[in-house]
Amino acid sequence: MSTWLIIAEETAAATDGAASPRQIKVLRAVNGNKTREEALVELRKVAKSYKPDSLKTSRVVGRDSDGSFWVLSNSGKSHASCNIRLIERIYP
Repeated sequence: MSTWLIIAEETAAATDGAASPRQIKVLRAVNGNKTREEALVELRKVAKSYKPDSLKTSRVVGRDSDGSFWVLSNSGKSHASCNIRLIERIYP
């Protein structure tokens, strides 16, 4: 079985309104020989509770067609966004 990583890919709004470079960080490793389906359950839990640094205001979380989650501003006034996804860890 695989080890899975839950990652956040965050893009914050720059002060001039342009998008800033994205930041990617590992939120959690899903160990213990979990199947992909079990890791997806963990992904959902993390996505529901994660508060990106760039979105301090109210936020909305939605699932994309590829199974990843988007965390967006609820007001629609912010250009910041965060995509939370599951990736398989590959060992060298």
